Amino acid sequence: MRSPTSSTATDGVPTACSRPGVGTNKDVAMRIAMPLIALVAAGLLVGAGDTRAACLGDTPVATAGAFYRDHYTFWNDPLPSLERIVSARLLRLLKQDRACGGDGGEVCAIGADPWLDAQDGEARDPRFVAESENMVQVRYRFALGDDQPSQAQVARLRLAREGGCWRVDDLIGPNGGSLRDALARFHESPGAG
Repeated sequence: MRSPTSSTATDGVPTACSRPGVGTNKDVAMRIAMPLIALVAAGLLVGAGDTRAACLGDTPVATAGAFYRDHYTFWNDPLPSLERIVSARLLRLLKQDRACGGDGGEVCAIGADPWLDAQDGEARDPRFVAESENMVQVRYRFALGDDQPSQAQVARLRLAREGGCWRVDDLIGPNGGSLRDALARFHESPGAG
């Protein structure tokens, strides 16, 4: 008597292909491989999504806008935040500046708002414009107060691609000075704090 799940080929011998739910070796391999392929693909997509979620933006302009909006006083941000948003080179210099200030919060190399190149005032109505592949202009109106006239100014963010994300590598203030260069001069000169 034949098993109800098998049938016979023309010569009366049961075959794997003739049983319901069982296919050729290729079919079996595909049934095993497809879920594995789907799991690997899902893992890659989740990983890519995590990387993108950790990035400030997908483009230099989007990164500059998010950096300005969410990290305006980045030099005071907690280290885990800094590690995610600035280049390794700038991070090293910012850490040196933070250590120089000690627990008392003394000012070392950053003595003014690097966005403004001034101790007082504010940037209003910022706009972000790509200047080159890795440089974004931050155009804004500088105002000392509500009763003062404002003037157009431009700061620049130089970005670097690190760890799959755009990260801020330098801030060039409206007077043309590089924050990274100022930090390096201050901390790498003989007798530096």
